[in-house]
Amino acid sequence: MFAKKIGIDLGTASTQVYVRGEGIVLDEPSVAAVDAGGSRLLATGRLASELTERGTHGARLVRPVREGGIADPALVEQVLRHLVTRAQGRQRLFRPEVMMCVPAASPSAHRHAMTAGAIAAGARQAWLIEAPLAAAMGLDLPVAAATGSAVCDVGAGGVQVAVVSLSGVIAQQSAATGGDHMDAAIAAYVRERHGILVEPRAAEALKLALGCALPLDRPRSAEITGQGAAGGVTVTVSSSEVTEAIHGLLLRIAATVREVLDQISTRLESDVAQRGLYLTGGGALLRGLDSFLARQTGLPVRVAEDPRTCSVRGTRRALGEFELLQRRQLYMR
Repeated sequence: MFAKKIGIDLGTASTQVYVRGEGIVLDEPSVAAVDAGGSRLLATGRLASELTERGTHGARLVRPVREGGIADPALVEQVLRHLVTRAQGRQRLFRPEVMMCVPAASPSAHRHAMTAGAIAAGARQAWLIEAPLAAAMGLDLPVAAATGSAVCDVGAGGVQVAVVSLSGVIAQQSAATGGDHMDAAIAAYVRERHGILVEPRAAEALKLALGCALPLDRPRSAEITGQGAAGGVTVTVSSSEVTEAIHGLLLRIAATVREVLDQISTRLESDVAQRGLYLTGGGALLRGLDSFLARQTGLPVRVAEDPRTCSVRGTRRALGEFELLQRRQLYMR
């Protein structure tokens, strides 16, 4: 009764922590500051960025999760220990129950690292839930019903498309077409078209300012500075150029949706055609992505309310439905 129930979504770009009864208590970048040897965690999130900018203790900035998978299991264990401790606050008498989102196709080594990290952090129980299932629960979809619900999670490290039914993931497919890949495609386009090298952050800024899955009725433009043959060079990039740069990746997302639909029964496909495809993850905020995918797939496409937090909000619902998790056997004691 008194133990805290904690939900964690440790993603490639952002980390979110939910505490039952308190809401989302942490929403920060998924970065960590480690010492010069790379073995000791100094800080996470915004504080990690500040430490590395100041050069404190020779700190360097790393991503514990890349491409949707664990980059360093030992570091992830330290990060989870830190997150659970922060979520616990002063209440340390009762060991918490921790639920963590994992990709539907995550390997056993990834899952073991997550559960081991939470147990090492002091969790009484460490539960795993597939991210598409968590996102569907965060959307309040009828996941336990025999009907099918489709979710397309567009994260920084990649895209996950899944159909959920009977409290599980019936079919899923992943693609390396996430936000980071779009940033890289924009940087490559600017290099080829304008002859300058731009940093990933600058490419991301272009995506946020001008990015659109479909051409805008009124094209916009922005200036960007990069490294040219003769030093720093500033060029003007249009929204139509950004759309062209990411077009191939968007076509791959649509193809991934169709591949998942090919894996399910006619009955479930009919459910999805009626209910539609839900977009979650930070990449769902790309302008016109819903309209683009609707044209490409023939499905009704809806952007979730606050798509960035769907999965961690899903842990809130799942933390109260342990019978679902027990059936799925996605936990470790």
